[in-house]
Formats: sequence, C-alpha cells, structure tokens
Amino acid sequence: MSKDDVAIQIDVARESAKLRPTFTWPPQITRPQVAAGFEGLPSRISIYQGHGRVRRREVSVFVLFGRPRPTNGQLRRANAELRRVRF
Repeated sequence: MSKDDVAIQIDVARESAKLRPTFTWPPQITRPQVAAGFEGLPSRISIYQGHGRVRRREVSVFVLFGRPRPTNGQLRRANAELRRVRF
C-alpha cells in the first residue's frame, strides 16, 4: 500500500448479537477516529474501524490509509466513497 492509498472493506450481515453502534450510515470519518499500529499491519498504515446498524443489517467498516495520519484528501476520498454505498 502506497502512502496515498485508501482501502475500504465493508462487511454486511444479519447478526443475532447486538453490538453497540459507533456510527449511523454513512459514517463520517475524522482524523481522531483513525489509529496507527493495528495488529498485523506495518505502523505506517492507519485504520478506521466502525460498526453500525443499517435497517436490519449490521455493518462493519474498515478503512485503511497508507500513512499513520491520513491527509485531508484521503479523508475526503474515503468519506465520499462511503456516501456512495447503497444497501
């Protein structure tokens, strides 16, 4: 992953377990919500993790950034992409 890259993974499921939501859809990622040093990843990569409920589905979102602190442009790109997702 290069320093300017952004990768998004969205998992959608119908879960019987109820987890405490961390966002409403679509999430709006801010820099303080992003952390570097996720287990198994190089420290130069940071990640946002969130979980929420969209209608009857449990949604988990993982957004990886190619830097320990994402740029404003990376945050804008990630948020714009998340706004385009339809369930």
